[in-house]
Amino acid sequence: MPEPFCIASQIQAHTLANSIISRHQTNHAILGAPELVLLRQFCIDPSVSKRDAILAEHAMVDEPGARPGKKAAESKGSLVGLMIARYGTHDPALEDWEWEMLREWFDGTVPTTQET
Repeated sequence: MPEPFCIASQIQAHTLANSIISRHQTNHAILGAPELVLLRQFCIDPSVSKRDAILAEHAMVDEPGARPGKKAAESKGSLVGLMIARYGTHDPALEDWEWEMLREWFDGTVPTTQET
């Protein structure tokens, strides 16, 4: 996962989705192939029920009372897991328009087999 400070500032500035897209298949790519597959899986149906299913499937369900995404980020090292875990919460990592940007990017048949 990229450096946390950089990611946190991109989440705050609402530039993370754009960075994921613009850096794809470059030496500065933010996501590797497994994370891209997970992101695509969620972007097909961004919903709370899909969020919960993906988190359970990948053992990224947070302990009760923990900040959403803590297990994904700290235990699994998954930026996408963190983004998904925070979907539909009072503190989302991405706004709806950012999820839509990513979905549209994937609809353009973005390859998810890059090497990082």
